[in-house]
Amino acid sequence: MTRTGKIARLPHQIREQLNPRLRDGHKAKSILPWLNALPEVQSVLQAEFDGHPITPGNLTEWKKGGYREWHASRQALQFFENLQDENGLGNKSLAGPVAAKLAHWAALHFAAIAHSIVSAENDPLIKLDRLRQLCIDIARLRRGDLHQERISLDRDWLALEQSNTAHQRELDFWKWTERPDIHQKLFPDREGGLSLETLEKIEKELKLM
Repeated sequence: MTRTGKIARLPHQIREQLNPRLRDGHKAKSILPWLNALPEVQSVLQAEFDGHPITPGNLTEWKKGGYREWHASRQALQFFENLQDENGLGNKSLAGPVAAKLAHWAALHFAAIAHSIVSAENDPLIKLDRLRQLCIDIARLRRGDLHQERISLDRDWLALEQSNTAHQRELDFWKWTERPDIHQKLFPDREGGLSLETLEKIEKELKLM
């Protein structure tokens, strides 16, 4: 959504200076004199708002909209950086690709919240109902794990097939050298040893492998 308020119309670099001040808890009485005194701000206000200054109400509206979006994006970036650090979220088991880390992190929090919900319930029937709901959610989580395991198995099977193919190709090559016509070409004078030309032929065939 395109915002059209006074602060939204300010240059990006001005908003990037304003938002950290709001995050740090600066009040309107300290922000507005600084903000309205900036030449870039005065230029925008003069051109689009008849020179009317930014008011506490404008600042409140910005805090509810543009600032909230900015803050959420910063939190997401910080969370992503923490995922990249094995100690950032306090758990060294969060290793691997980003998607796997995120899934593991979500599973850890799901387990903690699920334990809290079930432990706080004293009514056996309600607790049983809670557990049934949790089983449904866990089954959904397991589908993703099983899908990932299937992909891993397929990848291992492909690597095994490729390895077997290379081995079979080598066996076929040596079987080819045992054909009488090929054997005669490779070993025209068995008693005299291999000629230089024969050695070159063998080397060439091996390189083709």
